[in-house]
Amino acid sequence: MINPVAVQYMSKEEIERLMYSFNASKGNEEAQTFEALVRRLLALIEDQKR
Repeated sequence: MINPVAVQYMSKEEIERLMYSFNASKGNEEAQTFEALVRRLLALIEDQKR
């Protein structure tokens, strides 16, 4: 199980793999918003590299 301390030491690639393995349930709006936020942050990070 991933915890907040472990996340601090994860690479971007590890975070991406983990994030894309999760799917928020349709009935959980907070989880859907969090998932969208993380996906957007990953996209912004990728855009900055270019």
